[in-house]
Amino acid sequence: MRRCSFLLFFVAVLLSGCASSKMSVATSPQGPVQTVSRLAIAPGSGVFGEALAVELFNSGITVVDTNEVSTIIGRVGLKEFEVTSARGYAALRESGIETVLAAKSVDAEDGTPESASVRITSTTSGEIIAGITWQNGWGGQRSSILDRTMRKNLSEAAREIVGEIMKRIRGAR
Repeated sequence: MRRCSFLLFFVAVLLSGCASSKMSVATSPQGPVQTVSRLAIAPGSGVFGEALAVELFNSGITVVDTNEVSTIIGRVGLKEFEVTSARGYAALRESGIETVLAAKSVDAEDGTPESASVRITSTTSGEIIAGITWQNGWGGQRSSILDRTMRKNLSEAAREIVGEIMKRIRGAR
């Protein structure tokens, strides 16, 4: 009996030291305010932005990559950091792009994403359609077997975030 109690106590302590990934989502309370079929990835979104682009493409969204976005805004005499200006949105809108996704991430020492923030902005109104912050899970001491089990790699994190994005830009499916 004591052995069983000790084992249950040990398992409870072990599990309390673990956490799965967490996400915080901000969006309009009345659901999707704009249906999106063509989305641009903002320059500076890095590898995490590229991973999101792949998952968005796999979900049926037409994705315009950062090179094409740079070309579009360059034609009107803007620099990459001006993509989120009124003139940048106008140039993208004229090219048929409905929204811009900007992503930032922080990576852990082992290359897995530690946290990320994603913002999707309408090129029509300049309003944020959806904002997501994401934090990777953890499982005890860094690089332990349990920790590696709880953490998501880049593609898993992107897939999880895009699942939430799709609910915001296409409605629940």
